[in-house]
Amino acid sequence: MTFPTVGIIASHLVRGIYEFEALKLGIQVNFKSEKCSVEELIDFSQGCDLICVDPKIISSAPIKTVEKAGIKVYPSTNTLEQFQKISTSENNGERLSILVSRSAHLQVSTWSITLITDNLTITPAPGMNFEQSQDIQLSALKLADQIGLIGAVELIVDANNYKKLLDVNWLAPNSGYWSQIGSKTNFYEQNLRAVLDLPLGSTDINSQFILTGKLFTDPSSDDYRPYLHLMARNSELKFNQVSKEVGITGDNLEELLTEVIHTQQYYSGEINE
Repeated sequence: MTFPTVGIIASHLVRGIYEFEALKLGIQVNFKSEKCSVEELIDFSQGCDLICVDPKIISSAPIKTVEKAGIKVYPSTNTLEQFQKISTSENNGERLSILVSRSAHLQVSTWSITLITDNLTITPAPGMNFEQSQDIQLSALKLADQIGLIGAVELIVDANNYKKLLDVNWLAPNSGYWSQIGSKTNFYEQNLRAVLDLPLGSTDINSQFILTGKLFTDPSSDDYRPYLHLMARNSELKFNQVSKEVGITGDNLEELLTEVIHTQQYYSGEINE
């Protein structure tokens, strides 16, 4: 049996993640992170069973042309056209991230809802009861069905009004890192499962809370050195130097916030102990 090959055109920040998840699933991934012409897109697709593209890199016009050449593309032109009918709003405050996946056999899944602030994500979003969370997740699943989603997507909505859609991320979600350290099946693996129409995995979380925080440092600084202090302080910290993030899981939200904020301040040079 020949394992399928998936072509992916997305941000370079997620290349290693998709390659790792593909390796675990036993499939091949061809990756590209630059804009390309229709001819280049067709050339890239040769040898691939299907391709996944970030519409922020490849616009809908080339996707339509490639589909006419018989190439399977996700998200499809139809999905993008349906999504364009949905209005989006602007927002500079707190946001909610809803990760949702849907396969060709209409198997669906959602993850715990994430609160996104300027430099932090908190999962599940604090202060949200079960009924509110379920209502938001059901709305996301209805939207996924409405646009004919095949794959996985991140919906960004206003934290004060979840019916106000702010943005959508197709292959590189803002809150993807938490799913890598805190969910049984992360966003990236689930995306591959969905486009290949494999059975979707469980999205249950492995602890009460998962926090991530952006890391900011002087470009000329040695980012490796802070590990000595930070890992000695708390060996539970998880780092992603590609996306410049730190994450931690646990049951005490206040203690987790303290650890993440301390890490951010130490990395930025705001504190030195």
